[in-house]
Amino acid sequence: MSELTDLVIPLRALQFKGYDTAQATAEQWDTTQVGVLLQHVAMRHASSVLDTGELATVSVSFDVSADAATGSDIQFQSRIDRKTRTLVFASGLARQGDKVLLKATVVFRIV
Repeated sequence: MSELTDLVIPLRALQFKGYDTAQATAEQWDTTQVGVLLQHVAMRHASSVLDTGELATVSVSFDVSADAATGSDIQFQSRIDRKTRTLVFASGLARQGDKVLLKATVVFRIV
């Protein structure tokens, strides 16, 4: 049986280049950490299209294509697919160079 360790999400590693784009240099991150960073970029982007209210996460789906290579930059890009009166639908990609690491689809409720 393997030993469990705490999962650290390195939000401070994100360097934003607008509401929808960020970059970070990968440490020894697993796909969960990369996915949560992408989710955070999508939430920041979705927050930028709100007139009032805050966001609560309703649903997150990740499609994993590859692991992150330690020491290389990861680019995070989000897109707002649709906004209704009560929901924001967003998606995004995390990639290293031309290699897609994972895709995310996120639904936020406006509260």
